Amino acid sequence: MMKKGFLLKQILWISALIFMFGCGSEEQFEQTASGLEYKFHIKNDSARPVQLYDIVEVRMNYGTHDSVLFASGNQTIPFQIDPIYEGDLLEGIMLMHLGDSATFVIDTEDFFVKMMQSPQIPDYADGEDKLYFDLKVVNIITETPAVKARRLEATERKLAEEKTIADYVEENNITVAPTESGLYFIPITEGNGSKVKNGDAVKVHYTGSLLDGTVYYSSFDRGMPITFVAGSGEMLAGWEEAILMMKPGGKARWIVPSSLAYGSYEREGVKAYSPLIFDVELIEIVD
Repeated sequence: MMKKGFLLKQILWISALIFMFGCGSEEQFEQTASGLEYKFHIKNDSARPVQLYDIVEVRMNYGTHDSVLFASGNQTIPFQIDPIYEGDLLEGIMLMHLGDSATFVIDTEDFFVKMMQSPQIPDYADGEDKLYFDLKVVNIITETPAVKARRLEATERKLAEEKTIADYVEENNITVAPTESGLYFIPITEGNGSKVKNGDAVKVHYTGSLLDGTVYYSSFDRGMPITFVAGSGEMLAGWEEAILMMKPGGKARWIVPSSLAYGSYEREGVKAYSPLIFDVELIEIVD
């Protein structure tokens, strides 16, 4: 056990040194028209270039200018190249070729909120304006017909989502107005006491389903309520917003657009750009 722990510490220490060496000084970085800062360490212009919609497997470290927040080690991380916003990490990867190694500087809030679709910057990166990403391209796979079909299907869902939600609201005679973010909060039982506030630890039961009624998860069925801290950023953006409207003992239905849920990402039972329904019971605010 001690040997394994010592080896792990050595690996992390070496990774940190490599990461800090890779970051270098900001004066060495070039900049794209969109403002993305980048610096190549290895550049193979004669190798296969990354193209739009390719699946690119990379080894990646990222962190602040002087510390590592994540290191993939020998594992590769796949990205399908379809940039989400100007100057994002995927735009940077499109500058690369097979075998290339580069560092990209990304705005911290843009990365977590726009790309990772987190409701806020997580605590471990709070206070940092920029993140440094060291990437090495180890494999490039051309998009297969099956992957292309899923991508086009997701695009259709994204374009149709606003109407899909509006139709559901009309068909179910929902009269509450959405919040500014597009969330529908439909109270069922008001509950007692004060509403949840950021920093409260809460225990809840919930059922998550698609608009057609298909249930993809239920803590009620499992008999296992979940506990989380409101405002910590550990939950979906829709959850972070809606839980603040509830009181202990209260029950509500939330209609959550994909922009406040899983967005372009898929999970078991949930396709990309799927609006979701959550039937939630706030059991208690945990002392």
